[in-house]
Amino acid sequence: MKIGLFDSGIGGISVLKKLTYLNGAHYIYIADTDRAPYGIKTPEMLESFVFQFMKFFEHKNVDEIFAACNTTDSIIIEKGLKFDIKYHSIVKAGVCASKSKNVGVIGTNVTIKNETYKKQLEKLDKRVYQKSAQLFVSLVEEGIFYGRMVEAIANFYLNSFKKTNIEELILGCTHFPFLKGIISRVLPNVKIIDPAEELSKEIAVDKSRRPFVEFYVTGDIKDFERKLKRINFRVPHVVHKLKVERLKVGNSEKANIANWNVRSG
Repeated sequence: MKIGLFDSGIGGISVLKKLTYLNGAHYIYIADTDRAPYGIKTPEMLESFVFQFMKFFEHKNVDEIFAACNTTDSIIIEKGLKFDIKYHSIVKAGVCASKSKNVGVIGTNVTIKNETYKKQLEKLDKRVYQKSAQLFVSLVEEGIFYGRMVEAIANFYLNSFKKTNIEELILGCTHFPFLKGIISRVLPNVKIIDPAEELSKEIAVDKSRRPFVEFYVTGDIKDFERKLKRINFRVPHVVHKLKVERLKVGNSEKANIANWNVRSG
Protein backbone atom coordinates (compact mmCIF):
# COMPACT_ATOMS: atom_id res chain seq x y z
CA MET A 1 0.00 0.00 0.00
CA LYS A 2 1.26 3.47 -0.91
CA ILE A 3 0.15 6.55 1.00
CA GLY A 4 0.81 10.11 -0.17
CA LEU A 5 1.25 13.27 1.91
CA PHE A 6 2.33 16.79 1.02
CA ASP A 7 3.22 19.95 2.90
CA SER A 8 5.31 23.08 2.54
CA GLY A 9 7.95 21.63 4.85
CA ILE A 10 8.31 19.47 7.95
CA GLY A 11 4.96 20.35 9.51
CA GLY A 12 3.22 17.41 7.90
CA ILE A 13 5.61 15.05 9.64
CA SER A 14 3.39 15.50 12.71
CA VAL A 15 0.81 13.58 10.63
CA LEU A 16 3.30 11.18 9.09
CA LYS A 17 4.61 10.04 12.48
CA LYS A 18 1.16 9.03 13.65
CA LEU A 19 0.42 7.13 10.43
CA THR A 20 3.71 5.23 10.40
CA TYR A 21 3.11 4.13 14.00
CA LEU A 22 -0.11 2.43 12.91
CA ASN A 23 0.61 1.18 9.40
CA GLY A 24 3.82 -0.10 7.83
CA ALA A 25 2.96 1.25 4.41
CA HIS A 26 5.18 2.82 1.76
CA TYR A 27 4.82 6.58 2.21
CA ILE A 28 5.45 9.24 -0.44
CA TYR A 29 5.91 12.66 1.18
CA ILE A 30 6.33 15.85 -0.87
CA ALA A 31 8.05 18.64 1.07
CA ASP A 32 7.59 21.73 -1.09
CA THR A 33 10.19 23.78 0.77
CA ASP A 34 11.18 25.78 -2.30
CA ARG A 35 7.74 27.43 -2.38
CA ALA A 36 7.18 27.72 1.37
CA PRO A 37 5.43 29.16 3.29
CA TYR A 38 1.97 28.33 1.97
CA GLY A 39 0.12 30.50 4.48
CA ILE A 40 0.83 33.68 2.52
CA LYS A 41 0.13 32.30 -0.98
CA THR A 42 -2.99 33.07 -3.02
CA PRO A 43 -5.80 30.47 -3.20
CA GLU A 44 -5.28 30.19 -6.96
CA MET A 45 -1.59 29.41 -6.52
CA LEU A 46 -2.28 26.83 -3.83
CA GLU A 47 -4.92 25.16 -6.00
CA SER A 48 -2.37 24.78 -8.79
CA PHE A 49 0.08 23.23 -6.31
CA VAL A 50 -2.54 20.70 -5.23
CA PHE A 51 -3.15 19.47 -8.77
CA GLN A 52 0.59 19.23 -9.41
CA PHE A 53 0.90 16.97 -6.37
CA MET A 54 -2.05 14.84 -7.45
CA LYS A 55 -0.43 14.24 -10.82
CA PHE A 56 2.79 13.25 -9.09
CA PHE A 57 0.95 10.84 -6.80
CA GLU A 58 -0.84 9.30 -9.79
CA HIS A 59 2.55 8.73 -11.39
CA LYS A 60 3.73 7.08 -8.17
CA ASN A 61 0.63 4.82 -8.02
CA VAL A 62 -0.41 6.12 -4.61
CA ASP A 63 -3.49 4.38 -3.16
CA GLU A 64 -4.62 7.03 -0.65
CA ILE A 65 -3.67 10.57 0.33
CA PHE A 66 -3.75 11.88 3.89
CA ALA A 67 -3.83 15.66 4.21
CA ALA A 68 -0.66 16.90 5.90
CA CYS A 69 -1.38 20.60 5.37
CA ASN A 70 -4.41 22.47 6.72
CA THR A 71 -3.78 25.41 4.38
CA THR A 72 -4.16 23.44 1.16
CA ASP A 73 -6.91 21.31 2.71
CA SER A 74 -8.91 24.48 3.36
CA ILE A 75 -8.57 25.34 -0.34
CA ILE A 76 -9.68 21.84 -1.34
CA ILE A 77 -12.77 22.11 0.88
CA GLU A 78 -13.70 25.67 -0.09
CA LYS A 79 -13.36 24.98 -3.81
CA GLY A 80 -14.95 21.54 -3.62
CA LEU A 81 -12.01 19.88 -5.40
CA LYS A 82 -12.33 16.18 -6.21
CA PHE A 83 -9.61 13.64 -6.99
CA ASP A 84 -9.31 10.16 -8.45
CA ILE A 85 -7.26 9.07 -5.42
CA LYS A 86 -9.01 8.67 -2.06
CA TYR A 87 -8.33 11.79 0.00
CA HIS A 88 -8.53 12.19 3.80
CA SER A 89 -9.15 15.73 5.09
CA ILE A 90 -7.32 16.95 8.18
CA VAL A 91 -9.69 19.89 8.64
CA LYS A 92 -12.71 17.59 8.77
CA ALA A 93 -10.81 15.35 11.19
CA GLY A 94 -10.12 18.34 13.44
CA VAL A 95 -13.78 19.31 13.38
CA CYS A 96 -14.80 15.75 14.32
CA ALA A 97 -12.37 15.82 17.25
CA SER A 98 -14.03 18.87 18.79
CA LYS A 99 -16.53 18.04 21.55
CA SER A 100 -17.06 21.42 23.26
CA LYS A 101 -19.30 24.39 22.49
CA ASN A 102 -16.64 27.12 22.74
CA VAL A 103 -13.74 26.39 20.41
CA GLY A 104 -10.61 28.30 19.42
CA VAL A 105 -8.74 27.76 16.17
CA ILE A 106 -5.24 28.88 15.18
CA GLY A 107 -3.84 28.44 11.69
CA THR A 108 -2.02 30.12 8.83
CA ASN A 109 -3.25 33.32 7.22
CA VAL A 110 -4.97 31.42 4.40
CA THR A 111 -6.70 28.88 6.65
CA ILE A 112 -8.06 31.57 8.95
CA LYS A 113 -9.06 33.90 6.11
CA ASN A 114 -10.96 31.07 4.42
CA GLU A 115 -12.80 30.44 7.72
CA THR A 116 -12.98 26.77 6.80
CA TYR A 117 -12.77 25.53 10.37
CA LYS A 118 -15.14 28.25 11.55
CA LYS A 119 -17.82 27.40 9.00
CA GLN A 120 -17.54 23.65 9.59
CA LEU A 121 -17.71 24.08 13.38
CA GLU A 122 -20.59 26.55 13.28
CA LYS A 123 -22.63 23.96 11.40
CA LEU A 124 -22.40 21.97 14.64
CA ASP A 125 -23.76 24.95 16.63
CA LYS A 126 -20.40 25.83 18.18
CA ARG A 127 -19.09 29.27 19.10
CA VAL A 128 -15.77 29.73 17.31
CA TYR A 129 -12.88 32.11 17.93
CA GLN A 130 -10.03 32.04 15.44
CA LYS A 131 -6.67 33.70 14.99
CA SER A 132 -3.82 33.50 12.50
CA ALA A 133 -0.49 32.41 13.98
CA GLN A 134 1.67 32.50 10.85
CA LEU A 135 4.98 33.02 12.69
CA PHE A 136 4.60 29.63 14.38
CA VAL A 137 5.33 28.05 10.98
CA SER A 138 8.65 29.87 10.67
CA LEU A 139 9.65 28.91 14.22
CA VAL A 140 9.06 25.22 13.55
CA GLU A 141 10.85 25.27 10.20
CA GLU A 142 13.85 26.83 11.94
CA GLY A 143 13.71 24.22 14.70
CA ILE A 144 12.99 26.79 17.40
CA PHE A 145 10.57 25.10 19.80
CA TYR A 146 11.55 26.68 23.13
CA GLY A 147 12.94 29.88 24.62
CA ARG A 148 11.93 33.43 25.40
CA MET A 149 11.23 34.35 21.79
CA VAL A 150 8.85 31.43 21.35
CA GLU A 151 7.13 32.29 24.64
CA ALA A 152 6.73 35.92 23.60
CA ILE A 153 5.22 34.99 20.23
CA ALA A 154 2.94 32.37 21.83
CA ASN A 155 1.65 34.90 24.34
CA PHE A 156 1.13 37.46 21.57
CA TYR A 157 -1.03 35.05 19.59
CA LEU A 158 -2.83 33.24 22.40
CA ASN A 159 -3.51 35.74 25.19
CA SER A 160 -6.67 37.01 23.49
CA PHE A 161 -8.20 33.52 23.85
CA LYS A 162 -8.13 33.89 27.63
CA LYS A 163 -11.07 36.32 27.42
CA THR A 164 -13.23 33.97 25.34
CA ASN A 165 -13.72 31.04 27.75
CA ILE A 166 -12.80 28.52 25.06
CA GLU A 167 -12.65 24.92 26.23
CA GLU A 168 -10.66 23.61 23.26
CA LEU A 169 -8.05 24.96 20.87
CA ILE A 170 -7.65 23.29 17.48
CA LEU A 171 -4.14 23.39 16.06
CA GLY A 172 -5.17 24.23 12.50
CA CYS A 173 -1.68 23.83 11.02
CA THR A 174 0.41 20.68 11.03
CA HIS A 175 3.46 22.69 12.13
CA PHE A 176 1.80 23.71 15.38
CA PRO A 177 1.90 20.35 17.27
CA PHE A 178 5.67 20.84 17.53
CA LEU A 179 4.84 23.81 19.79
CA LYS A 180 2.11 22.03 21.74
CA GLY A 181 4.05 22.20 25.02
CA ILE A 182 4.39 25.96 25.07
CA ILE A 183 0.84 26.47 23.77
CA SER A 184 -0.42 24.37 26.69
CA ARG A 185 1.52 26.51 29.14
CA VAL A 186 -0.05 29.71 27.81
CA LEU A 187 -3.54 28.14 27.90
CA PRO A 188 -3.25 25.58 30.75
CA ASN A 189 -7.00 25.03 31.19
CA VAL A 190 -7.76 24.51 27.50
CA LYS A 191 -7.79 21.12 25.77
CA ILE A 192 -5.37 21.22 22.84
CA ILE A 193 -6.63 19.33 19.77
CA ASP A 194 -4.15 17.99 17.23
CA PRO A 195 -6.31 17.03 14.19
CA ALA A 196 -3.66 14.51 13.13
CA GLU A 197 -4.65 12.31 16.06
CA GLU A 198 -8.22 12.11 14.75
CA LEU A 199 -7.02 11.74 11.15
CA SER A 200 -4.86 8.76 12.07
CA LYS A 201 -8.03 6.87 13.01
CA GLU A 202 -8.84 6.73 9.29
CA ILE A 203 -5.88 4.53 8.40
CA ALA A 204 -6.09 0.75 8.56
CA VAL A 205 -3.91 -0.65 11.34
CA ASP A 206 -1.28 -2.93 9.82
CA LYS A 207 2.00 -3.51 11.65
CA SER A 208 2.96 -6.62 9.69
CA ARG A 209 5.84 -4.74 8.05
CA ARG A 210 8.07 -1.75 8.77
CA PRO A 211 7.05 1.59 7.28
CA PHE A 212 9.28 3.25 4.70
CA VAL A 213 9.18 6.88 3.58
CA GLU A 214 10.29 8.46 0.31
CA PHE A 215 10.70 12.21 0.76
CA TYR A 216 10.60 14.40 -2.36
CA VAL A 217 11.98 17.84 -1.52
CA THR A 218 11.75 20.83 -3.87
CA GLY A 219 14.28 22.90 -1.91
CA ASP A 220 17.61 22.16 -0.23
CA ILE A 221 17.69 18.45 0.61
CA LYS A 222 20.63 18.77 3.00
CA ASP A 223 18.74 21.39 5.00
CA PHE A 224 15.68 19.12 5.04
CA GLU A 225 17.77 16.20 6.28
CA ARG A 226 19.11 18.38 9.10
CA LYS A 227 15.54 19.22 10.09
CA LEU A 228 14.63 15.53 10.14
CA LYS A 229 17.47 14.90 12.59
CA ARG A 230 16.43 17.90 14.69
CA ILE A 231 12.92 16.50 15.19
CA ASN A 232 14.30 12.99 15.77
CA PHE A 233 12.60 11.33 12.79
CA ARG A 234 13.69 7.69 12.92
CA VAL A 235 11.46 5.92 10.39
CA PRO A 236 13.54 4.33 7.59
CA HIS A 237 13.57 6.77 4.67
CA VAL A 238 15.31 8.20 1.64
CA VAL A 239 15.38 11.84 0.53
CA HIS A 240 15.10 12.78 -3.16
CA LYS A 241 15.43 16.13 -4.91
CA LEU A 242 12.30 17.08 -6.87
CA LYS A 243 12.70 20.02 -9.22
CA VAL A 244 9.80 22.45 -9.10
CA GLU A 245 10.02 22.88 -12.87
CA ARG A 246 9.21 19.22 -13.39
CA LEU A 247 6.45 19.37 -10.81
CA LYS A 248 4.83 22.21 -12.77
CA VAL A 249 4.96 20.11 -15.92
CA GLY A 250 2.62 17.73 -14.11
CA ASN A 251 -0.13 20.33 -14.51
CA SER A 252 -0.34 19.64 -18.24
CA GLU A 253 -2.51 16.77 -19.40
CA LYS A 254 -0.14 16.40 -22.37
CA ALA A 255 2.96 16.14 -20.20
CA ASN A 256 5.02 12.99 -20.34
CA ILE A 257 5.16 12.38 -16.61
CA ALA A 258 7.39 9.36 -17.13
CA ASN A 259 10.24 11.87 -17.27
CA TRP A 260 9.94 13.25 -13.72
CA ASN A 261 13.34 14.67 -12.81
CA VAL A 262 14.21 13.33 -9.37
CA ARG A 263 17.46 12.20 -7.86
CA SER A 264 18.45 10.75 -4.51
CA GLY A 265 20.01 12.99 -1.91
